[in-house]
Amino acid sequence: MNLPQTHWDKIRPQFDALPYPNRSLEESPRDNPDYLALHNCMISHYLREHRVIDPAGKWILDAGCGSGYKLLALAIANPGATIVGVDISPRSLEMAQQRLKYHQIDNPSHFHCLAIEELSDLPYRFDYINCDDVLYLLADPVAGLQAMKSVLKPDGIIRANMHSVLQRSSYLRVQQFLTRLGCMEEAPAADEIAVTRQMMATLQDWVETKRQTWSTECEKNDEIVLMNHLLSGDTGITMADFSAMLRGAELEFISMVNWRQWNLENLFKSIEELPVTVALSLAEMGIEQQLYVFELLQPIHRLLDLYCGHPGQGQQRSPVGEWDDSLWQQAKVYIHPQLNTEAFRQALKVGAEQLGLIPFHQYLRLDNQPISVDSSFANCLYALLDGPQTVPALQERWLKVRPFDLLTLEPTSSLQAFQTIRNFLLSLEQAGYVMLEIPLN
Repeated sequence: MNLPQTHWDKIRPQFDALPYPNRSLEESPRDNPDYLALHNCMISHYLREHRVIDPAGKWILDAGCGSGYKLLALAIANPGATIVGVDISPRSLEMAQQRLKYHQIDNPSHFHCLAIEELSDLPYRFDYINCDDVLYLLADPVAGLQAMKSVLKPDGIIRANMHSVLQRSSYLRVQQFLTRLGCMEEAPAADEIAVTRQMMATLQDWVETKRQTWSTECEKNDEIVLMNHLLSGDTGITMADFSAMLRGAELEFISMVNWRQWNLENLFKSIEELPVTVALSLAEMGIEQQLYVFELLQPIHRLLDLYCGHPGQGQQRSPVGEWDDSLWQQAKVYIHPQLNTEAFRQALKVGAEQLGLIPFHQYLRLDNQPISVDSSFANCLYALLDGPQTVPALQERWLKVRPFDLLTLEPTSSLQAFQTIRNFLLSLEQAGYVMLEIPLN
């Protein structure tokens, strides 16, 4: 295929010289549930319409798959899905194929050397597209989004991200400085890395750019320097710009990937103490406006990482917190797939026999906050490891575990059991550890 010359011919040599991610063939994310959770296509569908899908039989594209480490994660996290890897670097694609073969991945897989702008040439249509750490390298990111949209099934979902110009401004300044020195005209080599390290070592420690971009890890890890200080084609935008890009590509915002870390209200000690006009303005903002304000106040995220899809797709359902009792009685409960491990199963066995807390975050960390639950719920959780359960079924299990109120010794009523299970599941659903699905109308 003929790749766009003026842009990709400058970037491709960098990834031929050092395929990204620069991980050994033997490394695998199989024992890293936190990483696998980021690549599970079920989660994005659940965020959009509270529907739990089966990844088996789905078609998943890794647009800009590089050396295949994320492609491997996509295959492991989505058993039975067909995996397609696309990249502009022939060497990277070769490594990606070797990686899947080495780890004996049995998902059907296909590989194509082409630019993201040429995705419409593929004979496939996809249920999920992963475009991670790539979009900001495109000369025209909107064209890249449109190309992905052209091969996305009607109810499919795209994960895409861009560098935040507010969080990355120091790195972008370093890149501009090194460009003026002539260090980024060709694919970065050992000489350019050495020049960058020497320049940073010579800068005073109090220089803001050095303080914000340089660490001892940069002294020994070439990949960090190449993917930050010497990243050819790197760009950054604001959340407002990203929203405009989605509109330009006629795509609809679904959710931030790490949405729990974008809560605007959490930035204030108390919303009630804000001036009334400010509080009203915040309340009237749409979600994308809130994200932009969050970024202005707290630019901590390197990536503006989001899910999007065709407009109007997915049956919108009310949030779980707004369900009435009748909906709860119809709900089916699924445990997060990356929590369904032998280590967690053993923890539940211990919890069923001993009083205490079960630290969920030790087995799957979905947020920065540690999450622990009372071990008395171990019996209900254990049932979820063998498959989804209805809320009434979990309610019956709870009645068998706690037939009496521990304080009054009165029999536990069905209503008490239902309320206990409902509140327990609501807290776990909000934390991301279970998914709740109600039948379609």
